Amino acid sequence: MIARRLSRHERRAQLVGIARDVIATEGTDALTLGYVASRAGISKPVVYDHFSSRSALLLSLYEDFDQRSLTDLQAAIAHTPPNLRQRVEAIASAHVACIVSQGVELSGVVAALAGTPALEEARRESERRYVDTCRQALRSADDTADLNEEAAIAFLGAADALGHAAARQTISPELARSTIITVLLSLVSAPD
Repeated sequence: MIARRLSRHERRAQLVGIARDVIATEGTDALTLGYVASRAGISKPVVYDHFSSRSALLLSLYEDFDQRSLTDLQAAIAHTPPNLRQRVEAIASAHVACIVSQGVELSGVVAALAGTPALEEARRESERRYVDTCRQALRSADDTADLNEEAAIAFLGAADALGHAAARQTISPELARSTIITVLLSLVSAPD
């Protein structure tokens, strides 16, 4: 039986999935475009047709992690009543769960891309979308609630650090979650 040829979108998704698996099982250093091609059972030029370089593949992985994180956050918020504390709890829970589930792989991807302009641009856009989603969730629960720029920076820094500590098992996910709740509630304030 002849295998069905994958569409461009399906092939790209397959390659990203293989890359994610390589990083999870063998580490970021094992990830090369040739190795991904070998694991996919295709030639290297097919991989290069989708990703011009290893950095481009890593950036695609980062964007994939980012999209899954945002989707999980939006789903958690959608299933929470418009109550400020419950929305904060949903945000904290989703944040910790995402980092714990993706922490090791995501850390490797970020480390491999450290210092690249593409990562910095992707990170800024990711943080903007994430904070905007949180702001909308908080304001829909309490129209006086606000997360200004300084508070957003503090929230993201604390939430990421706590989430990564939970992923490394330095602290429990529950402690990370409860601390993020405390931090975010202290930062959410009525506008001046």
